[in-house]
Amino acid sequence: MGSEMCIRDRNKMTRDETLKVALMVGKILLKSGAETYRVEDTINRFCIANGYEVDIFVTPTVIILGNEQVDSFNCVSRIRYRTTNLGMISEMNDMSYKFERWPMSYRGTMAWLEEKLKAQVPYGKWKVCLASAIASASFSAMLGGNSHDFIAAFITGGIAMLVLKQIAGYRPSAFWENALAGVAIGVVALICCAVSVQCTMEKIIVGALMPFVPGVAFTNGLRDYMAGDLLSGNARIAEALLFAASIAIGIAFALRAWVLWGWDLWK
Repeated sequence: MGSEMCIRDRNKMTRDETLKVALMVGKILLKSGAETYRVEDTINRFCIANGYEVDIFVTPTVIILGNEQVDSFNCVSRIRYRTTNLGMISEMNDMSYKFERWPMSYRGTMAWLEEKLKAQVPYGKWKVCLASAIASASFSAMLGGNSHDFIAAFITGGIAMLVLKQIAGYRPSAFWENALAGVAIGVVALICCAVSVQCTMEKIIVGALMPFVPGVAFTNGLRDYMAGDLLSGNARIAEALLFAASIAIGIAFALRAWVLWGWDLWK
C-alpha cells in the first residue's frame, strides 16, 4: 500500500498535464466512435483522480474542458475524422478504471496515448471487404434470394466496401464516401443482373446495403438521448440519417443513369 502511494505521488500530474492527457484520451474515444457520455465520464474520472475538477462539454466533433472558478482555464480539441474501433474503446475504458493506480508518468502516458492514436485498426482492408461480402450474401439469402443472388450479393458487397475503403484513404466527407459506395452497389448489381437473368435486383441491393447501415451512429445517438446529451444525440441521429441518405442517393444515381442510357433491366 505504501509503495503504491509513493508511485502515485511521484507520477501525480500538474493541471496542464492532466488536461492534455484528458484531451488525448477523449480524442481517442471520440475518433473510435464512443458515446458522448462515455467520453465525458472517462475525462472526468481522470481529472478527479489527479485532484482537479473540470467542466466538460463534448459533442461528436469537439471536446471543451474548462473551469469557471478562480484561475479559470479552458482547452479545446477539434475532431475532424471518426471511425468505429470498438477494441480501442474497450482499451480506453479499461484504462479509466486504473486511473487511481496509474503507474506511468506524464511523458510515458502521452507517448502511450500517441501510439494508440496512430495505431491501425486490428483488421485490415481485405478482411473488412471479405466480411462485408459474406454479410451481404447472407442477408440476400435471408431475404429469400436464390444461389445467383447469393453470389451476386457477395460480389456487390465486397466491391462496394473496397470502394469505400479506397476512397476513405483520401479523407473526403462521409457523405461522399457513402454516396460513391452506393453508386458501386447499384452499378455492380446491375451488371450482375445483366449477366444472369436469374438474379433479383432487389435482393442483391438490399443484401449489399446491410453492412453499410449506420447502426453504430444511430445507437450512439439514442444512448446520448437517454443520457440527457440532447445536442450530441441530435448530431448523431442526423449523421446516421445523412449516411443512409447518401447511400440511397448513390444507388438511385446509378439506377437512373442506367435507365437513361437505355439499359432498362426492369422490363
